Amino acid sequence: MTYWATLILTYVVTSGVNSYEATSIVYFKDMATCSVASDAIYPVIYAQSRNSMAKCKRTDLPSSSIRPVARK
Repeated sequence: MTYWATLILTYVVTSGVNSYEATSIVYFKDMATCSVASDAIYPVIYAQSRNSMAKCKRTDLPSSSIRPVARK
């Protein structure tokens, strides 16, 4: 069975003397797709904010399941 995965991106946005922590969550149909997305987007975020993090986390919500085969 395959489960939805979330890509959690956390980074700090600085405006003048103020800093704000920003978090974004994006859902993917599986961990492999989430990992590919993380590998593509995180270097861009890291270049802007060294105080950042990207993590894929599996959810408990199935995105697909094994279907039974009808007997003949």
